Amino acid sequence: MFRQHTARRLALVTLAALAGIVLGALFCIAPVWQFPTQAAPYRALTAEHTPPPDTAEPAVVDINTAGAEELMTLPQIGPARAQAILAYRAANGPFTSLEQLDEVEGISQRMVESWAGRITLTRHPDGQTHGQEEEELG
Repeated sequence: MFRQHTARRLALVTLAALAGIVLGALFCIAPVWQFPTQAAPYRALTAEHTPPPDTAEPAVVDINTAGAEELMTLPQIGPARAQAILAYRAANGPFTSLEQLDEVEGISQRMVESWAGRITLTRHPDGQTHGQEEEELG
């Protein structure tokens, strides 16, 4: 009698586990029983929904005439580094070469190289800056 009771209990537990597996497979793993829903209507992408491409070239910054705001448009230049450039320019006069930026505290040669095509400086053949000739990095 004890064995019949145990066998019956084992059969019920096995059927319950099998039912759990089947229901889990039907509803959780591979949901074949789904409520019917309407799919969202297809709308083709038109020019009015397409964002314009970002083709605007970055402005070239003249390091001898730029203010702090304009200097901060360069990558890795925040207010502190912009002020350091302005302070160096005030103490030493206008930059005579782009490599001279490396002498500013917080500016490395690697940063100057990363600004290729984005910075320039105006200078005159006698070494003074007058806006007649441009040296452009890049």
